[in-house]
Amino acid sequence: MKIGIMGSGAVGSFFGSFLTEAGHDVTYIARGAHLAAMHKNGLTIFRDDDKVTVTETFTDRLEALANCELIIFCVKSGDTKETAEKLKGIISPTTYVMSLQNGVSNEEVLLDVFGKERVLSAVVYVQAAVSEPGVVKQSGRFSLVIGAPSKVGQGAVKEFTALFSDANVTAVPSQQVMLRKWKKYLWNLMFNPLSAATDQSVGKILDDPYLKDIARTIGLESVSVAQALGYSLDEENVEEAIQNAEYARTHTTSMLQDIRKGKVTEAEEMVGYLLKKADKYEKSISTTKTIFLLLKSKEHELVPVEVAGNFK
Repeated sequence: MKIGIMGSGAVGSFFGSFLTEAGHDVTYIARGAHLAAMHKNGLTIFRDDDKVTVTETFTDRLEALANCELIIFCVKSGDTKETAEKLKGIISPTTYVMSLQNGVSNEEVLLDVFGKERVLSAVVYVQAAVSEPGVVKQSGRFSLVIGAPSKVGQGAVKEFTALFSDANVTAVPSQQVMLRKWKKYLWNLMFNPLSAATDQSVGKILDDPYLKDIARTIGLESVSVAQALGYSLDEENVEEAIQNAEYARTHTTSMLQDIRKGKVTEAEEMVGYLLKKADKYEKSISTTKTIFLLLKSKEHELVPVEVAGNFK
């Protein structure tokens, strides 16, 4: 199968490498120093202690994805709409687009651009990071939960779950993929912004009773919004997220990685989405908003960015 990796960062590169090894024709879209290193030395993936080098097609030209049957969509949430609109004019009307992105807002955008029949989503469980241009390091367990955010897109779920399974990626189908994404989103809301705002690892948050209480409060606030949107989350899911965090004690969250690199995080998209929904359904999430504003202030010190939108 001809497959495009739209956004070959840590996640896209890592899962794309399995598809390449399985014999699929994979094109990796990247840019900057990362792309330059891939052109020079290939794409190096460290899966725990195993080293894999991919020498496939690396480019920054979206036109290279024109004949793909599947697009693995891995761009930052803030780039979703613009990238999707560009791709729509390039790829076939029958090409499937699968989001491996953080958060729960991207699917809404992709459905609007590509239609309900073509959009798939995957809940991604992996600890991976770009350690240097052209090099991705991963550790621990990894898996995908694959589904369609709309019922009319369910037909392709089985096919693409098998695609990854045959490529030695643990992948399972789900008819409630957005509920599964919300559960992961809950974890990200509790630990990602807080770790970036305080410059602490997940383990440090767990070991500090005050930070841990903040994380729990953010979780409860997030659950109240999820319930207003019709998702069956509750306090037990918050405690489950805290328990799962024990497996990621040494993990440096993606937002903290961005802050340490002097980059803007995905807070605007990830947390901003929750704030907007909370405003719409008149839910008070003051702790979440405070951590969000602290993080935006920290971003503003690192790079000139616009102040986040007005949230009530």
